[in-house]
Amino acid sequence: MAETIIIIGAGVAGLAAGCYAQMNGYQATILEMANTPGGLCTSWKRKGYLFDGSAAGLAGSAPGSPLYELWRELGVIQYCELFFGENFGTIITTSGKAITIYSDINRLETHLVEHFPAEQESISTFTHAIRDFLKVDPPMPQTGGLKSIIAGIQAAALSLPHMPSLMKYGRLTIRQFAERFHDPDLKQVFHNIVHFGGTDVPMLTMLLPLAYAHRKMAGIPAKGWLDFARAIEQRFTELGGVVEYRAKVSKLDVSNGKVHGVILDDGTHRSADRVISAADGRTSCYQFPGIAEDVENTPFRPEKLSDQPVQVNLGVADPFADVNGPITYLVPVPFEAGGKTHTKITIHTKFYDPSAAPAGCSAVTSFLDSSYAWWKALPDQATYSAEKQVLAQNVIAAIEHFRPGFGEAVQVVDVSTPLTRERFTGNWMGAMQAFAPDRNLVRALFAGKSGYMLDGIKNYYMAGQWVEPWGGITTAAQSGRKVITAICKEDRKSFRTVQ
Repeated sequence: MAETIIIIGAGVAGLAAGCYAQMNGYQATILEMANTPGGLCTSWKRKGYLFDGSAAGLAGSAPGSPLYELWRELGVIQYCELFFGENFGTIITTSGKAITIYSDINRLETHLVEHFPAEQESISTFTHAIRDFLKVDPPMPQTGGLKSIIAGIQAAALSLPHMPSLMKYGRLTIRQFAERFHDPDLKQVFHNIVHFGGTDVPMLTMLLPLAYAHRKMAGIPAKGWLDFARAIEQRFTELGGVVEYRAKVSKLDVSNGKVHGVILDDGTHRSADRVISAADGRTSCYQFPGIAEDVENTPFRPEKLSDQPVQVNLGVADPFADVNGPITYLVPVPFEAGGKTHTKITIHTKFYDPSAAPAGCSAVTSFLDSSYAWWKALPDQATYSAEKQVLAQNVIAAIEHFRPGFGEAVQVVDVSTPLTRERFTGNWMGAMQAFAPDRNLVRALFAGKSGYMLDGIKNYYMAGQWVEPWGGITTAAQSGRKVITAICKEDRKSFRTVQ
């Protein structure tokens, strides 16, 4: 009889762990507190408009990248149509210049030099840096043995020529790089290329995605992020796995230092030989095992978290026929909302998916920097709802400034805050990518090692972006693969990717 594994959470990490568990002869059951898979990778409809909970891309999602095999193993390539955009977005500067960050490096360089000829030398430095990373791939989780050793040597050999650039741009921030520009418009452009994280993150967080995009290896789900999650769910169930929805885990069943299963919120006990938590990291470390958090030494500190944005979704009777990527408007008058001051609005339209909105209309989404603590401190539900309305109206007014008549065309308003995200996904403080990237980005990319087992509890494991050196969708999928690799190694069996 196959050894049983319970996986807590049907997010990307949990679904991936389930797939690889089934491939390696384990019988996996995923318990998910919501009624759909995906966690943060989700979509929802409001009156005929489809909105996405993410605006990221899938690194390595095209042939030629080592990570392509990851997405093929998980069913994404087979069951989820991907769209590869021609640009990262357009920034409208305060002087009215429209600067597009094209995916093609040559086109991007030409475009930037045409608008900023006096900055050609610095622009060339920037585009040269992108080209320098064209042969740097996200590392594929290795499975141990001779093949792993050979792959590691090959990866090191390929990366060695790029190590000086990796070290340089893994430490140099976007803000520091932009200081070399003299033109204020070009500074504005560089301060707003990255949609999340601000300007005090390493340049590498910008350069690597641009390099992947040039190679057409950063696709997004054409029919929404729930479609992406459903693809991995389909692969999991085809392999014989079982997903149970509306099954919220309350705590682990532990005795004599060994896990024996889980206990649900309704008191139901589920037995298993092993348990993997692919849930929120803080919950996995403390709540589930019933361990008191050491407030002095805990890694879970608010200042270490990634963005906790508020999301404004608008259904608009406007086809946005002139749009083929995100648009960032630098607002003439900054406004206060969600505990932050906003100087820009970035909108994402699902222009590539005609089914995302009624004919002649568009599903428009804007993520704005926000403060979980600010939302949490609001005194009551009425104030909370009112603040969401104010924020939505501010966003609409900001877009109206650049697209006259936009406000009258709005048909649907849907706002979700960090509290919404925390409630539906369990992610502590509604953080999007667990911990924020820091100056250790290069070490995390190539040498980061996760701790999948919790000391003191046998047969209990953790997976997901919370236990990895850096966060993101690709990282979560890799983590699901790696935790099963670790279990196979513990059981002295060869990890495999086909059943």
